[in-house]
Amino acid sequence: MISPRFIGSTLIVAGTALGAGMLAIPMVLAPLGLAMGLGLLLFTWAFTTFAALLLLEVNINHHPGDNMHAMSGHWLGKGGQILADIGMIFLLGFLLMAYILGAGDLLQTALAFIGLDVNADISRTLFTLLASIAIILGTGMVDRVNRLFFITMLATFAIALYAMFTADSSTPTVPQTAETASSQFDIIMAALPVLFTSFGFMVVIPPLVSYTHGTGQQFSKVIVIGSLIPLVCYSLWFVACMNTVEAHELATFSGVKELVAALGGESDWLNSVLQWFAAMALLTSFLGVALSLYGFFEEVCERNNIKKSRLPAIALTLLPPLLMASSAPGQFLQALSYAGLALTVLAIFIPVAMVWRCRQDPKHDFTIPGGNISLIASMLFGVLLVVAQF
Repeated sequence: MISPRFIGSTLIVAGTALGAGMLAIPMVLAPLGLAMGLGLLLFTWAFTTFAALLLLEVNINHHPGDNMHAMSGHWLGKGGQILADIGMIFLLGFLLMAYILGAGDLLQTALAFIGLDVNADISRTLFTLLASIAIILGTGMVDRVNRLFFITMLATFAIALYAMFTADSSTPTVPQTAETASSQFDIIMAALPVLFTSFGFMVVIPPLVSYTHGTGQQFSKVIVIGSLIPLVCYSLWFVACMNTVEAHELATFSGVKELVAALGGESDWLNSVLQWFAAMALLTSFLGVALSLYGFFEEVCERNNIKKSRLPAIALTLLPPLLMASSAPGQFLQALSYAGLALTVLAIFIPVAMVWRCRQDPKHDFTIPGGNISLIASMLFGVLLVVAQF
């Protein structure tokens, strides 16, 4: 019988990925057309999932459940540890900033619907305070709350897809792009960091390994299945968006509210369903990322003998992203882009370096297939992502 913790962990992996990426993908892939957009999505998923498996390999073979700080310090020394810590803070901070921006806008719309007129700063602060309660209560609470949010997200997602696929639309199902090879390359390079960030679930692997107490083989299935769920959802979502809104119009959007309004059209009920779906997608992603950053800061506080480490840890986790979101409203896609470079270092370069060192240990038991060729391919993919940032 499959353990409920493994099911919950699979959903946390999927839910962490299913967030801002779901809402950003149509905007960055639309200019490429349907076939090339789906191909680029599959390409990014394959390398991202393999990178997550490499991180799992390191975690399982050295104190399962240790976070990136402990693992990088053990295998890469103090310099690697500092690089990993900086990458973790910047990555998760900018991701949380993006989620607060998106969820805050949706909460403002929801409150206005019931007659409560609040400004964007208040809605973002309220969302952050509500989400912090679940984070403080720990992984078990996040697991249970995430299951409810995830099921709600899938239900609203299915309803929205059905409505979008069956709606009368003059938009061609497979729009042909007239972009030149040079401009297509530029679009691909611009889309890669956003797509890579959209599959950024690797940060939840250490706390989930500790939570499930599973073997490498068991948890590798959690990663593969958990990552396949967002791949399928992203693909269906992209096709539905292309079927509903013109590609050139999708490419002009920069925020969640614009996308939801365009997809919902004049249908009040579809707008409501899409708002619920977007809210649940952002919440599941927010909880997974915030849980990881909270665990990191809590360990830092405990290591420095700070009493009652939960309060400073939650403050360090949520206050900086909230302040960044308040000081840069409307920067939803930009926040995702800023996270891309940090994620490349944290999820590609550092895991590959740790695996290379880890495999030289005679006590190494669990190994991801592929050998050195797969490590070189992963490094080249990381270089491509770095080049795409500039």
